[in-house]
Amino acid sequence: MRRLSRTDRRPGAAGERSLLVLPLLLSLSGCGDLPQPFAENPGGDAPRLSVPPPSRLDVPVPAGALLAEREARIWSDALTVSLLQKEVPAVAQPVRRGDWHLEVTARLRDGEVLPTYRIVGPNGRVQASEDGTPVPAGSWVGADAALLRANAALAAAQVNAMLSGIQAREAQADPNSLLNRVTRIRFTGVSGAPGNGDVELARQMAVLLPDEHDTLQTDAKHADYTVSGHVTVSAPDPKARNMQHVEITWTVVNARGHEAGKATQLHDVPAHALDGFWGDVAVAAAQEASGGIHEVISNNEGKPHVQPPPAS
Repeated sequence: MRRLSRTDRRPGAAGERSLLVLPLLLSLSGCGDLPQPFAENPGGDAPRLSVPPPSRLDVPVPAGALLAEREARIWSDALTVSLLQKEVPAVAQPVRRGDWHLEVTARLRDGEVLPTYRIVGPNGRVQASEDGTPVPAGSWVGADAALLRANAALAAAQVNAMLSGIQAREAQADPNSLLNRVTRIRFTGVSGAPGNGDVELARQMAVLLPDEHDTLQTDAKHADYTVSGHVTVSAPDPKARNMQHVEITWTVVNARGHEAGKATQLHDVPAHALDGFWGDVAVAAAQEASGGIHEVISNNEGKPHVQPPPAS
């Protein structure tokens, strides 16, 4: 039974991570027609801010947001927490020289409070400015902590998107950015597979990962991403027709050592069917997984990546 699911992981210290889960039809007689779950814009929430423009984003208590000081502080603290969960290096503090900062104001319009968010660079220039979600004036002025935190979460998503736009704009102008050069991938191999699975999966992946967008290299210092594979095979289950559950997990780690995403292949096979030569199974697995890995990387970089043709 094949399983397809997609979830996001949000570990506290590491921030938001994209987890892409991918099925594989492990055919022991040949490749057949494999599913291509990454062909239809699989990222969903995967496009994300991988390297925010600011080294630090100051979030001062807004003085012009039509809130009393106590409520303004609750809102800015909640916004800072939400931004940190999205891996934006936000700090709840007054503006410091050399930092980026978020400037928040609000105005009344047709019985509603309309907030405005401005991201200001170290040079004092506004890099992005957008209006936020309007709030009924009565609710805003007398807002309780729960409403303020909910509004701050909405604001964090919008500010994060604004930072992504700034990053994309800067990357387009930078000839050394990943948008304007090939991505350097370090592939460290596969572990845990029975039979010759480690060798065959690694051999196929080393052939399929390099393309016009990505190149393989052995130098860890200058790699943009590091990719590794791990195979887990369960013991035969007499209650399930003596089948074994196979899980192949491909982990993509960025240059900062943070997990950028995963592609995980799941399938049940007859007991001990993979104890020897993997053959076409390794070809099919690597073909499908390489598309997932490319998608994880391109989503993190914000550039398109053409899905390879299905294995045959």
